[in-house]
Amino acid sequence: MLVSRNIHIAAPVERVFALMCDPAARTRLNPQATPLRVEIENDSCLHEGSICHFRVQFDQRIVDYRTRVREFVPQRRIVSVSDTAVPFEIIIETAPENGGTRLTQSERFEPTEDMLLAAGNGDGAGSRLARWLLRTLWWIDSDYALNERERQEQRLREKLEVNLAQWLNAIRGHLEAAGR
Repeated sequence: MLVSRNIHIAAPVERVFALMCDPAARTRLNPQATPLRVEIENDSCLHEGSICHFRVQFDQRIVDYRTRVREFVPQRRIVSVSDTAVPFEIIIETAPENGGTRLTQSERFEPTEDMLLAAGNGDGAGSRLARWLLRTLWWIDSDYALNERERQEQRLREKLEVNLAQWLNAIRGHLEAAGR
């Protein structure tokens, strides 16, 4: 699954990219998350090969994970890959645009059954009964089950796109306010 959003920020590429190179500052601006610990291993500047450690709270759930920077092109692109049960890739790109910067963030991952069920139910848990029904549907009516999976993926994608858009708006607000 790919979730991607972009936004124009009235700030130079250098300032936008500098913020995106600071995982702690970037995470603090995420309205859905409370960063508990975010740091670059060895306290170095972000670069290809950097390992970042995250301990973040989402509602009542605390998540620990780390990412490795797989690609780093100064002022242009950062690609990170997680070391998690559900691996994900984050691509951050900046480009000059109309006296400011076009910031794009894309996230790619394979959603789990629980993630799909939580997006549809809104409760984040995914019941045993719902999982059993979906598995049973594959045996009874695979076309219906496939359509249901596609609907779940679409609901999850839409939810994550809204969250990502809110985060990018917060980043824009922070950078534009700092530039005044």
